Amino acid sequence: MTMIENSDRGITLNKGLAWTVGTGLIGAGLYVGLTIANLTSAMDNQNDQISEARDSRANIEVRVRALENGAAGTAVQFRNLSSGLEEVKAAQRETNTLLRQLVRP
Repeated sequence: MTMIENSDRGITLNKGLAWTVGTGLIGAGLYVGLTIANLTSAMDNQNDQISEARDSRANIEVRVRALENGAAGTAVQFRNLSSGLEEVKAAQRETNTLLRQLVRP
């Protein structure tokens, strides 16, 4: 009893071998299909994570810009305050000078 034989109808397979080959091909097809589906799902998840990271980065950039703008405004306020204090110091020096002149006999 041979598994594969060559006859006038062409090459024929024994039923057992034919079922084994058919089952093997179906199993291999299922394995490849499931593997591709899993890989596709993993790629979709990774793409979603990348999109979330980009969105998060954009949100962080907006927040940092707002903080930088606020810091720039605060720096301007401190410069103005510093120049105002310098003016007060100069006026105080003038007042001290005038008071010294008045106190001297």
